[in-house]
Amino acid sequence: MNVRLYSTPADFGAVARWVYRRDPVRYTLELTTLRALAWPEHRILASFVDRGVIGAAVQGADGCLLVSGLPVELVSEAAAALAPTGLPSVRGTRSTAEAFAAAWCDVTAGQAVPTIEDVLYRLGDLVPPAGVPGCERLALDVDDELIVDWLDAFFVEAFGQAPDRAARVGLLSEIVHAGGRFVLWTVDGVPVSMARVRAPAVGTSRIGPVYTPPEHRGHGYAAAVTSAAVDHAKQRGARDVVLFADVANPVSNGVYRRIGFVPVAEHVHFELTVKPEAAVVRCSSPGVSGRTRGARVAAR
Repeated sequence: MNVRLYSTPADFGAVARWVYRRDPVRYTLELTTLRALAWPEHRILASFVDRGVIGAAVQGADGCLLVSGLPVELVSEAAAALAPTGLPSVRGTRSTAEAFAAAWCDVTAGQAVPTIEDVLYRLGDLVPPAGVPGCERLALDVDDELIVDWLDAFFVEAFGQAPDRAARVGLLSEIVHAGGRFVLWTVDGVPVSMARVRAPAVGTSRIGPVYTPPEHRGHGYAAAVTSAAVDHAKQRGARDVVLFADVANPVSNGVYRRIGFVPVAEHVHFELTVKPEAAVVRCSSPGVSGRTRGARVAAR
């Protein structure tokens, strides 16, 4: 198998067009990741080719490797080629992510622990909720403190992370610079729920996170703000609108299904760990090229 690493999304463009752009709904994570304003030197952009079959993998800003673009028949060799990079985590459609995690463990003698299971939804016919009090508006600069607070609360509640307002301030800045917006649902002028809307990538816009503080839940605000976010995405030119929902959260899944979202695929996220002595693994594939020339990927 031929493995090639690329330095920038621009260099990777032909691979992205062949693998990701043909299905922007399925590859929404990869396509939005590739729009990063700056691409660090050691972040992975990889293509894999074997007997006419081509696959790709992209590393997100948090270090997670996105592997949905890898055909299952390429997973084992791809895992062997990338094992020396010391990946912290991997995510993808269930069949591919599970196969990659298993292959990675075989190569590194490490462990892969599933931490998040999501459902990817695509909007069918929007059915806005009826009778929800309030109205929507786009967030303004004066709302930044509120949005940072709610982003922080979301990460604490959804992922069990420690509060970190400084990180959320940075995240908000990244969202704005990437063309993202926040839609707020307000009641008597007071914000009660929010939804992030990404700028369309190849005609597909992704919503999320959607967050309603506990004191405002149970009134239909999440459904209302999500519906408003869909309208905003469509106004910006999106042909398709997608979002992810935690498999373990029946409330959010129920909300999205009721307003017209249809499940497309399940995604699984694995945390990867290896013993220190196994962190660098020799690769035997003679087809490695680009930054991997020499049949070994440099450990990062």
